[in-house]
Amino acid sequence: MPSHELDLRHLEAPEPMVRALDAANRLAPGGAVAIVAPRLPRPLLMELAHMGFDAEPEEAQADGSVRVVIRRPDDAETAA
Repeated sequence: MPSHELDLRHLEAPEPMVRALDAANRLAPGGAVAIVAPRLPRPLLMELAHMGFDAEPEEAQADGSVRVVIRRPDDAETAA
């Protein structure tokens, strides 16, 4: 369960990605944060995967916005 949620829908690019990456980088191992983006943030998902984070987008809402849960693997997952 995410500890908090960031609504990034009102921001101009590249600010949503910058803020989402900042929030992800501040997570403790095993921690999670949810973001709400104006649309599916494919570049963010690719960057998070490259950095070793888990990111699970939910189904898009009627307005096109997408909630994404970002999780930093805990130390045991990283070592496995």
